Amino acid sequence: MRGTRALPTLDLVDAGDHVCWLVEQGEDFGSTARAFLADGALFGDKVLVVGSAETRWPHRGTAQGLLLDPGAERVAGVEWGTEAVLAAVRREADTACREGFRALRVLAQADSLWPGGASAQTVARHELDLDALVADTGTLMVCAYHRNGFDRATLELAVGVHPHQMGRRAPMPDFRMFSAGPDCWSVSGVIDADGAAAFRTAVGELLARSATVRLRCQDLQLMDAAAMEALAGCVRALPGRKVVLEGVNGTVRRCWSLLGYDTPQIPVELAP
Repeated sequence: MRGTRALPTLDLVDAGDHVCWLVEQGEDFGSTARAFLADGALFGDKVLVVGSAETRWPHRGTAQGLLLDPGAERVAGVEWGTEAVLAAVRREADTACREGFRALRVLAQADSLWPGGASAQTVARHELDLDALVADTGTLMVCAYHRNGFDRATLELAVGVHPHQMGRRAPMPDFRMFSAGPDCWSVSGVIDADGAAAFRTAVGELLARSATVRLRCQDLQLMDAAAMEALAGCVRALPGRKVVLEGVNGTVRRCWSLLGYDTPQIPVELAP
């Protein structure tokens, strides 16, 4: 069962963990990143860096793993995007298993993938896809977001769609959503007016590629009227799609019915 953690250090990252590292301005990113990558040799992991070449090289000057540099690919005129990253991680995770490594250890620099920043929708889609891949393959994945490279709403959503986070000032998201199996996602925390837009964005990205999405809500403490409207509106906007809420508490069930959402026109099922 995957849980959520706020990590004080990357030393605690283990196989199957997907971590959002919120990097502060002036933080010694290089040293922390290189230490995380160097641990790959200690634990028997294959190492992959998505980012700049400087991150790949430890201070002693020995090559540290594979490198995918989106900036270099763009300069060479090669088409690059998030699908290429997903394919590369999947390919290297499978290769690491065949080659006898414990796991694939990945450091992905978000500002290298999106040098001009990215929308919340783009980040949600990419990180939710990555989380499903991490859960499936047992990869160690750390996604580094420099605070000055993305707006606040996008950073908050980025943290919320990772099970784990690290950073001195990393926000504690109101809710988290992470993979619990094929087309199944665990939702925890509180979804209220402040998080309703982010929740709709995340669910919309899941529904865009799956006809039915199951949300396990046993650890969801609250879903207020704004969040319910966001969910209902999201499903209505995507004909032929369905959301199944599993394990919601009695208060959510009663409010859902009182607000008039318990109708066939809104394909959201509240399962036991």
